[in-house]
Amino acid sequence: MRRQTLGFLVAAVVSISGCGDPKLPPVNSRLLDPQGGFTLLVSNQSFAITPVDIRIEIDGETVVHEYFEVGNQHNWKAYRLSLNPGQHTLRLSSAKGRATLLTTFTVTGKHWAVVNYWYYPKSHDNPTPKHFSFDVYDRAPSFG
Repeated sequence: MRRQTLGFLVAAVVSISGCGDPKLPPVNSRLLDPQGGFTLLVSNQSFAITPVDIRIEIDGETVVHEYFEVGNQHNWKAYRLSLNPGQHTLRLSSAKGRATLLTTFTVTGKHWAVVNYWYYPKSHDNPTPKHFSFDVYDRAPSFG
């Protein structure tokens, strides 16, 4: 009887909180800088997995590790970073979304970069495997 009560209580708390995903601790990175010249825009583009955890590491340092809701699918959260000119290594990962991406990019001045998580199941009219995309721009991108 006690287990049933506990199970009900856990289910009620998860239901009230809106999801069963734990809150991730805040990231404390020396690269995060409100005055930085590198703007990172991050979004979950999957209605099938929401929220999805996204971890972003640059040169081995975690700069983002949060859950992202798909919302209306047209939202990006911005992070400003200070990155030295030159080549950098980017690692994207998601445990829940079962995707990773490892790539390099070069900073030459002010840049904007877009990270998107994608997944549409086989039942979707346009099935898409679980993956990340990463694009760097010299101007602020427009989404529309």
